[in-house]
Amino acid sequence: MPFDPTKPATGSPNSSAEMRDQLTALKALIDAVPAGPPGPAGPQGPVFASVQIGSVTTGAPGSAASASVNTFGNNVEISFTIPEGQPGSGVTMTDVDNAIAAEITGTARNPNTVSDLSLLPAPTPTQSDLIAVIDKLNELLAALRR
Repeated sequence: MPFDPTKPATGSPNSSAEMRDQLTALKALIDAVPAGPPGPAGPQGPVFASVQIGSVTTGAPGSAASASVNTFGNNVEISFTIPEGQPGSGVTMTDVDNAIAAEITGTARNPNTVSDLSLLPAPTPTQSDLIAVIDKLNELLAALRR
């Protein structure tokens, strides 16, 4: 009995004979598939010397993707056709810039532009020491703001 993809019909009663026939037919179809090109056989079947990409072609928007396999002795070449995206479905650089700007709003900038405070205060800090610390703190705050 050949394989019939319409069986078992939806809502039909279970039949072990029908299922057995379907599975036997599927196995016969699988067994009929060629094993691949001739070549030195390894424990898992034929061994290919190389597998490489042939061509990659852009198909029309909405078309189906496809792949083809060509064998040359023990070598395999796979070629692909990949459909182009639908017009207008892409993301523009403005979209990317706006998304980044929205995500970083309110976050701090990199403070690497602020140099170290080189101050060795006296045991009793002076007013000029305090002014230097305040100035450096203000420089850091300005560098961190967006």
